[in-house]
This record gives sequence, C-alpha cells and structure tokens, in this order.
Amino acid sequence: MITTELPLFSEDKFITPLEAVLHEATPKAQYEERADIDKGVLKKSLDDLFPEQRYEEKDIQRAKEILGQLAEKFSNQELLNVITDIQFLVNNWLDDFERKTFNGLTLKKLLHEKGGI
Repeated sequence: MITTELPLFSEDKFITPLEAVLHEATPKAQYEERADIDKGVLKKSLDDLFPEQRYEEKDIQRAKEILGQLAEKFSNQELLNVITDIQFLVNNWLDDFERKTFNGLTLKKLLHEKGGI
C-alpha cells in the first residue's frame, strides 16, 4: 500500500494567516499602500529568516533519490526523522573513533588546541 502524504506545512498555511495578521496589525492607510506586496517577496523573506526549512527539503529529496521506491513507504516527516537519527549516530561514531585515535580528543578539539579552528 503506497501512501502519499502532503507536506506538513504548505505556503498557504503560513502566508495567508500572516497576511491576515499583518492586515489587522497594520493601520489601514499603510496596508493599502502595500497592497501590491507580492507573495513571492514574502516567501523569500520567510526563507531568508528560516533557512533550515530549505535544507530539510533538500535532505528529504536526497533521501528519496537514494532510497528510490522504498522512500514511498515513508512520509516526509518520517524521512526527516530517519535522516536526523542517522546524522546523530554518524557524528557520535566519528567522535568515538577520533577519541580512540587521538588519545581522548576529537579532531575538532585537537585542531583547536593547535590553533587551527
């Protein structure tokens, strides 16, 4: 059984309520002057404020490319959870390996002590 889930958050779920809040919070005369605000400009501003969303989307897309048809069995949120868990494990395994290799120090700490990072 293949399920296709819509993304948890869509532009309309953010932009439309944001426009409503801006309409209520901004004095009428100022809002009418800015009635020509393009939704693309607003989206770009939000993307600039919250860049992590773009990285998550890229990570999910990359995971779908790697997993192929297997990815269809998971929702985007499940894939994001798996990506996060795997990244955590990889980072911990690398830290453990570096500590064994460099007498209890990670490479980052070792370079910092040497004046590198």
